[in-house]
Amino acid sequence: MGRTDRRLGLLLLNVIWLALAWADLAAAADAPRPPTPQPAAEQPNTAAPAADPPQSERLAVTDGWLNGARLLHLPDWLSFSFSWTAEPFMNPVGGVRELSNWVQQSSLSLAASSGLAKPTPQWREVDHWSVNLDVTHNAGDPSYASTIGALFPLQQVAYPTGFLLSELSLSRSSGSGWLQFKGGIMPINPPFITAPIFNSYVHSAFNNTLNLSLVNRFSPSTVTLPISPYAALGGSVSLQAAPDLNLRYGWFDLGSTSSIAGWLGGATLPPLGGGGGAQLLQLDWSPAALGPPSGADLQACRSGSGVQRRGLSCSRPVQVSSQMPPGLISLGGISSSNLGEAAYASLTLRSGVPLGLDERVWIGGSWSRTAEQNPGPSFVGGGWLIQGLLPSRPLDLLVFGAGRANGLGSGYEGVIELGYQWQVNSNVNLQPTLQWIIHPNGATPAPPGILAAGLQISVNF
Repeated sequence: MGRTDRRLGLLLLNVIWLALAWADLAAAADAPRPPTPQPAAEQPNTAAPAADPPQSERLAVTDGWLNGARLLHLPDWLSFSFSWTAEPFMNPVGGVRELSNWVQQSSLSLAASSGLAKPTPQWREVDHWSVNLDVTHNAGDPSYASTIGALFPLQQVAYPTGFLLSELSLSRSSGSGWLQFKGGIMPINPPFITAPIFNSYVHSAFNNTLNLSLVNRFSPSTVTLPISPYAALGGSVSLQAAPDLNLRYGWFDLGSTSSIAGWLGGATLPPLGGGGGAQLLQLDWSPAALGPPSGADLQACRSGSGVQRRGLSCSRPVQVSSQMPPGLISLGGISSSNLGEAAYASLTLRSGVPLGLDERVWIGGSWSRTAEQNPGPSFVGGGWLIQGLLPSRPLDLLVFGAGRANGLGSGYEGVIELGYQWQVNSNVNLQPTLQWIIHPNGATPAPPGILAAGLQISVNF
């Protein structure tokens, strides 16, 4: 490792350590203090009325200082958001080379609809409809993983540099009804393949796509599936059979992916062999038995050491905003001209282990019979999210995941990820992460196992 890379690596590790230390100190400083006892006033010799039950406080992510709608004074029918994600990484141990790297992605999203400012029960038909635009810009060196000897990107936003038109679509929301659809230029995820819990991870095998292939194994610059930020001409139809049951179908023109990627000056990709299309069918079921829906508050109790799970008795009840994804069973399949047939599934549920304020475990996998096009024709993974493991940080998440891509010639590539998500406020999220890449590249003999450290910095407004 060069002197500059060593300095960058030491700086990155110090930043991770300082972020965690500052998070704990900040929480201790910000924690509400118990009220100072006051001397009791003299009371007449009469029976005192029954004491009111203790009032519960509520803890939630604090509002940030950046709000796009307020800053730009946008009308009610227009929604605007901007996000910036940076992922500095380094691998002090293992691989064919010790290196540091920085990649980043900026995304601008706009939505126009007359229903944005209206309660859903008051919608008329025109309020169901919206026009959506999403443009992303990628910067940095996306080849970090292959340079150090790994097959799959260690970073979520490791994409070729330049601007990409990621969505330009017309959609109809179901509102309180049962039918919704979208058409235009769009990626397959969301709504396909991804599950909400995957967004908590940094490694590309976990985040969003269950390791279904983005690129052709023998032509790395060729897009196999239009996975965000790549897009293709396509459409989807969703049927909301019940509040917790959804069936959706989508079709995408794979031959359009490469040309759309170059429209705004992004990387010009060679056309997909044979063009053709991809069809996806997916069933999502979110029964309450697997875990409460997103947004449900957690019932906790404040003690001298911080906020903990509420027991049978509690003198200082606290409601904590849940950062957990809902319970979910997701089953899907793909039929495409370049990937052949593939199947994928995931399960997210509350395990019941009393750690932190709440937790979720998940298991998922994908399988494709066309190994020539998919660098990992089968993948299985699982993980655990725990909220409020530290009593002084009730809104933070501990993130753990492990996965293995099989069918890589004579071997496999495995990954273990451990991270900590510190939600500074509604605008800023910091997530230091450690990754261990096992049997990199699936080669025989394989390069030494890779230990990598990184920090995901997310800014949204």
